[in-house]
Amino acid sequence: MNASITTEKRGKVFLVGAGPGDPELLTIKALKILRKADIVFYDDLVSPRILGVCRKRIQMVYVGKRLGIHSCLQDEINQKLIQATQEHHTVVRLKGGDPSIFGRVGEEVLSLLRDGIQCEIVAGITTASGVAASLGSPLTHRDYAREILFLSGHKKDGVNSDSFQNLNCIGKTIIIYMGLNSLGPIVSELINSGNSKDTKMAVIQNATLESERVFTGNLETIESIVEENKVKSPAIIVIGEIVRFYEEIKSLKNGCASILSPI
Repeated sequence: MNASITTEKRGKVFLVGAGPGDPELLTIKALKILRKADIVFYDDLVSPRILGVCRKRIQMVYVGKRLGIHSCLQDEINQKLIQATQEHHTVVRLKGGDPSIFGRVGEEVLSLLRDGIQCEIVAGITTASGVAASLGSPLTHRDYAREILFLSGHKKDGVNSDSFQNLNCIGKTIIIYMGLNSLGPIVSELINSGNSKDTKMAVIQNATLESERVFTGNLETIESIVEENKVKSPAIIVIGEIVRFYEEIKSLKNGCASILSPI
């Protein structure tokens, strides 16, 4: 459809971040939009409890994607959003985390604007921030990490090993989204790039949810730890000395808990 056609009678699309999983981390703005939505297209990682804040009897459309499993191709999702604006006033595209961080929101915005459809990105709490709060550990610290680097474990045509070539982990907190299935190549590239095998790593499954599991190790041990504990997606990977800081404060917290526990 040509963008010159009037959009007065067409709906608006809100590309909304649902946060990392915990429903209490949904933003107030996202909550307000969901409560007035006419139709919601939601991703695989969106919590059912978050979907529960929507009005009853509205249309809910699952368009989730996991590695190798797609309920809809991206082009199909784009077309579904466009078509929905012809029948609905408020169309919501609901994504886990923040839509602007590895959420393919750019492709959807471009498609909508080319068709003359109004759209708005609504920020959400990204999983990295949710992990930090859930673990009670910062992502930066003057003595441990002065930089944060967000990377994806895979790219459009396969494993994203290129981003880890010649990557020095010292002084950085490296957050890897969608990296569990690429853990082997990532570890190999980091070791081949000269990083010590003692470089600290953590893998967090189901971050911010009651089922959250945290495993720590280093470049040498993390693969076996993940395999032994049968860690599954969704999981986020944290690399750097900030993981050592997390282990230190975890020990202190455990000590406090034992002091405060009843005899």
